[in-house]
Amino acid sequence: MTSGATSDADAPLENPFVQRARITDATRFAGRWRELSLIFDAIEVRRPVMVTGPASIGKSSLLTHITASAAVHLEEPLLPSFYLALHEAATPEDVYQTALQALGVPGSTPSALEVALLEQETPVLLCLDDAHRAIRAGWGETLLDTLARIARGGRLILVVAAAGEMPLLSERFVSVRLGSFAPAEVRLFAETYLEGTNVSFTPGELRVLASISAGHPAYLQRAAYHLFESRRDGRDWCAAFLAEARERPIPGAPLPPEAFTGEERSDAIRPRYGALRTDKRPKETAGFLVPEAPRALLFAIPPLAALLALVVTNNVVTAALVALPGLAIALAWWYRCRVS
Repeated sequence: MTSGATSDADAPLENPFVQRARITDATRFAGRWRELSLIFDAIEVRRPVMVTGPASIGKSSLLTHITASAAVHLEEPLLPSFYLALHEAATPEDVYQTALQALGVPGSTPSALEVALLEQETPVLLCLDDAHRAIRAGWGETLLDTLARIARGGRLILVVAAAGEMPLLSERFVSVRLGSFAPAEVRLFAETYLEGTNVSFTPGELRVLASISAGHPAYLQRAAYHLFESRRDGRDWCAAFLAEARERPIPGAPLPPEAFTGEERSDAIRPRYGALRTDKRPKETAGFLVPEAPRALLFAIPPLAALLALVVTNNVVTAALVALPGLAIALAWWYRCRVS
């Protein structure tokens, strides 16, 4: 049993952290307050929105949540909301036809969609996921530009998600990029999934979860899974998670930085420390210590040496030859003092 953990003798066998795909259960969605605020601010004024981010960062789950909650947020109880995932094998006509069928209208053209939207009592929300697939297939840009132009009329609310960076489009989209969970979102995520299980994670464990997963929701889900399992079998959940991340990484998602170092420093990431790594500083290497000297004194040495040579030899050339090496030595000494 991990020291410092809450006693979970009565915990159920079912591990709640098994989500590996788009979250469709509204009770499982947590966080993303800032992004949701930006998106709903944009769609309230009928601006099309483009959500981007790395693979498995939660774009599909976010669009699903928007589809389910838009009617409440926009105070439009009868708002039609649709979620549609794009893929390379489809065509723009397939998209229009699917949207029109959802509205109960035949057709497969942009003009048919515009007419159907005018016949609706309220605006229509269309959430298009995996737009990068359509863009890669060569027809996505045209589709998005056309839908964004239709959205100008105020009858279509358009929210699009694409992996990677914001694509270059003719129409302007409000850009919202998803990143890692903030610490508060990690805590809410854990509390949401642990509700009703009689299991809790300590503040130290939550900090380790956030750090070891780099806040990536998909890796966070897997790290929390191993932490939950450690309640029953006492496993080193950090090591188990890092081994899984290296052997079976999330497709398309960058590996958390700890996956590259955890194997070598497994003793530094055990949950009992309450932090991902201990603060170990490398020993300072002993070297030649250069005594410091005032800068004015360093640069006064060459002219003094030249003056002394001139007095002794009464020869200007000899004095100059004495001054030049002295100046070089003074510069080298001053530089060594600066870098030491």
